[in-house]
Amino acid sequence: MSTKFPSETQATPVRFSESDPPRVIIVIPVYNHASTLRDVVTRSLKVHDRVMVVDDGSSDGGVDTLEGLEVDIVRHSKNLGKGVAILSAAKKALRSGMTHMVTVDADGQHDPDDLRHFIPELEAHPDAIIVGKRDFHGAYVPASSRVGRAISNFWLRVETGRSLGDAQSGFRAYPIALFEHLNLRERRYSFEIEVLVKAAWAGIELREVDISIYYPSPAERVSHFHLFWDNLRLSLLNARLIMRALIPLPHRKIGNIRCEKR
Repeated sequence: MSTKFPSETQATPVRFSESDPPRVIIVIPVYNHASTLRDVVTRSLKVHDRVMVVDDGSSDGGVDTLEGLEVDIVRHSKNLGKGVAILSAAKKALRSGMTHMVTVDADGQHDPDDLRHFIPELEAHPDAIIVGKRDFHGAYVPASSRVGRAISNFWLRVETGRSLGDAQSGFRAYPIALFEHLNLRERRYSFEIEVLVKAAWAGIELREVDISIYYPSPAERVSHFHLFWDNLRLSLLNARLIMRALIPLPHRKIGNIRCEKR
């Protein structure tokens, strides 16, 4: 049975290593999730003191609910897509001296307290992308999510030779400097798949950690996934990636991408 995440009072702060710790910021892209945004931000602040919200052209006043919270806010005047929101966050975070960002969805499905599962991996593998593998054993997990995850996992393996258990998960840790080295075309839902494939081609390690997931009942669920258009974008992306994977030319590799404070 799926249960909601623990209340904000139960979370405890994440502690990083004292020797050369990663400088991490939690990034929450949001588009019209006013009903859940403040709760997600508040729980994120309970485990880590650097949080950035990227308002991707929301029209529901969600960011207004954050009054009184110590959080960085980036605003887009119109909806540009999750990929653009992540890139906007990366640019600002890099200027602020951050080395890593952990993306958390604003819809309440991710538990920010799971950040602690990422920390040992961040410290041991600072140049890797770390993906949260969602536990799909709870109630209300949509069949489309199970099928979509299996398909994306399959294409990632075909295109890169790498295997992940949840290539579609949005709860991830990125070394921020990575985005300065990759040529990324996608701007919406398919962006997160493109990042994994092109990072793998560039020699970046892909790792994963187990995370929890909360799916509300179908009547309560708010999703901006468009069954036709988002699947079409994913299909076109995979077609382009497969064609590139079949071309017998080497991919440009990235060396050490650890950020230095700026």
